[in-house]
Amino acid sequence: MKHAIISEVFDQPEVLLKRTVDLKQEGYKEEDMFVFVKRTETADAIRRHSKLYVLVADEPDTVASLVTSSERPIERWLGSMRLTREQRERFVGEVERGRLFLYVDADQNEEMADIKRSPRASSKEHEEQTLELHEERLAVEKETVQTGELVIDKHVTETEQTIEVPVRREHLHVERHAGSEDVIEDYDFDKPGIRTIDEGDQLRIQVIEERAFIVKRPVVVEEIVVRKQVDEDTKTVTETLRKEEIDIRQVGQGKITIEDNPTSRKDDK
Repeated sequence: MKHAIISEVFDQPEVLLKRTVDLKQEGYKEEDMFVFVKRTETADAIRRHSKLYVLVADEPDTVASLVTSSERPIERWLGSMRLTREQRERFVGEVERGRLFLYVDADQNEEMADIKRSPRASSKEHEEQTLELHEERLAVEKETVQTGELVIDKHVTETEQTIEVPVRREHLHVERHAGSEDVIEDYDFDKPGIRTIDEGDQLRIQVIEERAFIVKRPVVVEEIVVRKQVDEDTKTVTETLRKEEIDIRQVGQGKITIEDNPTSRKDDK
């Protein structure tokens, strides 16, 4: 099921024409399609391959004979479309930047049909005509681009470390002395303790020493803190701007009064 209204923008005439072919296959009619462009050469490229109705914002005849107010041609045309104010402002900007605007209205009304009338025929209904002069003004646009990046890689290095560790060990020193040869009364050879070798007993004494071994433990020895700061400087950009001027000259002997008051409308407010 087709939609009642379609509004799309394109960068190339070929892409727009391919889109219109798809729309016709969906059931839209070519007379329901309106194309708005800025330059005449763009319109000619579309007209060579289709019968679409193309309106050119910068066409001299359009500027001279269609516009009878402070509106630009594209603004007046889009005023007859079933668009919101935000949509009109957006599409005006797109066309002014050189993009192609396609408007499709399957329920075409009488106001839209008026757009296809000759600009010169409609201008005859007015006793005055207005020629707008344009000038280029600088508009600053900024975009963010990546100019670099910081990469911090962590790797492991190995070093040898030698430390001296004092260790203690026991030594046994055995001394033998002659006995007193005193008589011991009631000596029991079977009692615990040190006994004679003849009984097969032994005197066992442990000899202890310290031995060193290595234990490695990870510790935090340094922290890396990375902070991002924004520096601001001023770039100087030079651009050549174009401005339309008029040269007024009188031909013949007719009475002509010239009122020169090029005051900006913004200044009047």
